[in-house]
Amino acid sequence: MADAPASKSSIDLSQAGPLPLFDQQLKVLSDAYISFFSERLRIEEQYAESLQRLHIKWKAIDSVLDDRTPSTAKKAWREVRDNVDREADTRSAFAEVLRRDVIAPLTSLKETQERTRKRVKEDIKESMSAYQSYAENDLPKLKRQYLKKCQDVEDYKSAPQGSSNTTMPQSSGATESSAPVYQKPYTQQITSPIPLRPPHRQPSLSQPNTRARSPSTSNSLQDLAHQGKKQLNQIISFLGEGKAGATTREVLGGRPDGALRGVRAKREADEADKEYRKAVHWLETLRLNRIKILEGGYKSLEIFAHECSYVMRKVLENYTSNLIAIARTAAQLGAHVTEAVAAISPDKDVISISAQTPRSMALATPKRTLYYNYHVGECNDLIFGVSLVDYATSRGLMDGELPKLVRLCIHEIQTRGLESEGIYRISGRHASVQDLTHRIERDERRFAFNPLTDDVYCISSVLKLYLRELPEPVFKFPLEDRVKHTEEREEQISSNFRTLRSKMRRIPPVHQATLKAIVEHLARVAARADKNKMDAKNLAIVFSAVIFGEDELPKPSDILSVQAWKDSVMEDMITFAGQLFDDQGTHQSPLPPAPAGELPARYDYGSSYTQVATIPPKERVASGSRSQDFTPQLPPRPSDSIHPSRRTARVTSNDDDAMPPPPLPSRPLQKQDSSLGDTGGSIASYSVESFGRPGQEPDEASSYDARLSHRQSISSDMFASPILPETPKTTNALLPSPAASPPRSHESV
Repeated sequence: MADAPASKSSIDLSQAGPLPLFDQQLKVLSDAYISFFSERLRIEEQYAESLQRLHIKWKAIDSVLDDRTPSTAKKAWREVRDNVDREADTRSAFAEVLRRDVIAPLTSLKETQERTRKRVKEDIKESMSAYQSYAENDLPKLKRQYLKKCQDVEDYKSAPQGSSNTTMPQSSGATESSAPVYQKPYTQQITSPIPLRPPHRQPSLSQPNTRARSPSTSNSLQDLAHQGKKQLNQIISFLGEGKAGATTREVLGGRPDGALRGVRAKREADEADKEYRKAVHWLETLRLNRIKILEGGYKSLEIFAHECSYVMRKVLENYTSNLIAIARTAAQLGAHVTEAVAAISPDKDVISISAQTPRSMALATPKRTLYYNYHVGECNDLIFGVSLVDYATSRGLMDGELPKLVRLCIHEIQTRGLESEGIYRISGRHASVQDLTHRIERDERRFAFNPLTDDVYCISSVLKLYLRELPEPVFKFPLEDRVKHTEEREEQISSNFRTLRSKMRRIPPVHQATLKAIVEHLARVAARADKNKMDAKNLAIVFSAVIFGEDELPKPSDILSVQAWKDSVMEDMITFAGQLFDDQGTHQSPLPPAPAGELPARYDYGSSYTQVATIPPKERVASGSRSQDFTPQLPPRPSDSIHPSRRTARVTSNDDDAMPPPPLPSRPLQKQDSSLGDTGGSIASYSVESFGRPGQEPDEASSYDARLSHRQSISSDMFASPILPETPKTTNALLPSPAASPPRSHESV
């Protein structure tokens, strides 16, 4: 039971020494400091190597791609490329600093302290092993021997008294007082370790101890020897009284060596006591030695902590100073590249490229493929069937400019045909119309109408044919929306046609300019209705389909119900042309703003007929005064316009002179307009006889009337519209009969 606490204490001491703290410090040094800087070194080396490979690769690429064309951008690019090599050198130097001035001192400190830890561990292990071995093995053995020897002395002291009591007879009454002491023999047996206390403190079974105790516990063996000597003298005196004249040898009666053995046992007990005392002293010496070793270990730990902090301070000073140096070097490299970048001149680069552009353009541009007509041969221009946006892009039209064909037709009709009866209603000869279209497409730049040979009716048919064959109508306006506009006509007039103006602003600029020119032209034609018999209603019949686009025809079962629909949009546009295109009006409806953050839409303009030229735009001739011209002025286009004319040079010809249109008639009074509200979109029919052309032969006129009647019967289905619920105001208002339908230019002979 006495060995268990000693072993437990030894385990606790081994776990609570300086070694765990040593291990913790070494783990921090190895796993935190050295591992971090080693990984940083690996990253820096990889980064420097990657930069060098990048520089070598792109230098080889530039050597292949480099040409003889000087460029400021290329010079700046070379500086950027070479900066990569300079940065790689800087990073390689930084990696070498990490290896030499950061990782090497930390690694040396780690190795030194590992050796110190190993030495401290061995010293602690040896001292602990020696102390535990002596405390657990040698000292208990000497202690047991000492206690055994002391017990033997006690046994020898008790054994003679018990044996004399059994052989000697009863004495006189003088010794009866001590007789009870010897009547009980001493039979105590040692079966377990005797408690660690001096023998003189143990109770005596042979004789009561009447000797005064010694005040000192360190002289227990001397007291025992003194007491044994005294008892021996008592025995001798007792034997002398019991047998007078008998010798001591006779009294002992056959046991002459008993006293010698007792003396020898006492001497052995004294020697065992000396050995035991030496063992206790040596164990204390081992304990003090172990304490000194532990103190030395803790001192080594303190030295380790001090050296670690000192080395880390030096290492981090080197590390941070090199980081600052790298940052300054990078800043200098960036400043050097900035100077090269600032030297980039786009104008100089463009000049160097432009010098080679004509020759390269000539080599790269394929030969233009012209349209070959079976009857007239090659045509330089495609006009009919080409959208207005593509036309404006290929010709480089500015905002507000019209296609040349539209401008020539309007000018020619306003010059010679405003008073021609049935203008736009009577179609020109088919052969003449086809001849005009071929002449225009053969060479648009040189084309001009011949007043002597080109009839105004043919010119009007050409204009209608051009508008009808556009892929996208001039002003896309579905029939349902037009019918809704007609139903809300009074409200639209009172709001200055806010909805209609808003829709017109959303179409492309070339569509806006074309629509404005045609509507104002039709307003001038309608102003001469007393002579040409073409008022706003009749003109609306002719131009509604070509301006707004033809809607899908309904099913045959619904064709008859279309007559109940009313469409007065075109008529209102002609009648109120001044209000619709008066951009300075107080009731204009601006376009809604673009969503926040949305970029302007991009349109891919151009076609295979796009022409590129460097001819500067010709100055336009100022038109007549505003007092004589009813044409409203459009606001200037914003700077971020997406119209292709902003980036394409305009292609002009010598005969593209601006021709001022004749003045518009005065705006009709509101009283006259109020009559339109009752009729809505109803269309008055005209007599066929009133549209006969002047100078036409009777036979020719009769055949023309027959053809016109046949065409009118066919074209009645083209004005079919969906059914809307009738109102009391429009119940009796019906569309005109098929005879009032306008003829088609492509149907004329």
